[in-house]
Amino acid sequence: MELKKHIVTNMKKGSLLALFFCIVGFSTPAYAQSVQQQIDSLSLGDVLELEPGQYSENLLIKKPIKIYGNKGVKFTGKLEIKADDVEVSGIQFLGEQGVVAKKVENIKITQSSFQTKRFPIYFDGVENSEIAEVDIIGKSGHYSEKSHGISLYNAKGIHIKNSNITQTQDGIYLENSRQVTIEKNTITYGRYGTHIMYGSDIKLLQNNYSHHITGVMSMMTNNVDIEKNTVKHQNALNSSGITLYQTSKVNVIHNIIRENSIAVQLQQANTVDMSSNIFASNLLVLKNIQPKGVLVTNNKLYGNVLVASSGSEGITLVRNVYDDYEGEDFNGDGYGDSVYIATSTFGKWVLKNEYYQYFIGNTATGLLQKMDNKITEPNTLMDEKPIVYEGQPWQLSFSGKHFSIGITLLIVLVFSWRKLK
Repeated sequence: MELKKHIVTNMKKGSLLALFFCIVGFSTPAYAQSVQQQIDSLSLGDVLELEPGQYSENLLIKKPIKIYGNKGVKFTGKLEIKADDVEVSGIQFLGEQGVVAKKVENIKITQSSFQTKRFPIYFDGVENSEIAEVDIIGKSGHYSEKSHGISLYNAKGIHIKNSNITQTQDGIYLENSRQVTIEKNTITYGRYGTHIMYGSDIKLLQNNYSHHITGVMSMMTNNVDIEKNTVKHQNALNSSGITLYQTSKVNVIHNIIRENSIAVQLQQANTVDMSSNIFASNLLVLKNIQPKGVLVTNNKLYGNVLVASSGSEGITLVRNVYDDYEGEDFNGDGYGDSVYIATSTFGKWVLKNEYYQYFIGNTATGLLQKMDNKITEPNTLMDEKPIVYEGQPWQLSFSGKHFSIGITLLIVLVFSWRKLK
């Protein structure tokens, strides 16, 4: 009997041990494998969903797949893409480098954040791809010690939208790239907000740029549209909202450009249409260095110290609104009867010493401006048709409705006063 009991006991132990190994074997979760092993095991077009946690691997993607991270997925390694049709979403990159892609197409980087030491997103030879809803925060320190937020080299057909980029060297850097649209991004605190080199067919739409040396820097580029952006607070010494250097065929339209040292700097810029913008509280609106074919029209200028720093060569100023225009519109055609002079002696002094701006509006400054208006030098930049619009204090206008209300109130007041008397 004792022997039988012993045998049964051993059999039970053996069964339980076998069952334990079966349970352990079949219940081991997939994410216990390395992420690279999981990637390698996927078929084309498969989706890999990562569980929350920190992953320290350097990853290589060589097939079209999608990687989605749930909330709390952190990578301290680099992710390199060497295949078309790859999508990466929902990952927080915290390592040395973020996402690198070279000579591939149809890449999507979305809803991810980057706090890497260098090169958060680096595309070289990438085409027809999208970067959307990403947050990039650079490291602290001087911008010369940082890398760009998004780097595009030899790229084509890239769309960057709805993203926040701050504390980088250049928020978005493009070199030898074309057909790039940068839309609805907020880019702050760097050297250049967007830096374009040797590009073509670039669109900057509805972005917010602030606190850079230069908000938008375009160098040796063709066919650039800068439309509906807000460019403000580039106000260090010689900072500019927009600089166009040897750039041609540019449209600067419907932007708000305010509180910059220089609103727009034109250095050998060619064929520029600058219209329907608001320029407000800039130290200098236009700094012109050998421009050619620049048309500045239908803009509104408020509270700027100086409109232009040079003569009329290469630039046409016409049909703009100026808050300091003192002419009248007696014939009622909507344009002032006298020209607006865009340069001034006092403005040139301010450019040499910014502290002179605190004397704006005093008696001596006003007298100097009146002298400038009477004594114009050859090649002085002037607007021969400044717009005079309703609401300017110097425009004579008549409103029958307001006149009737005023007369009625006057009669009531006189009648009341007589009765009280």
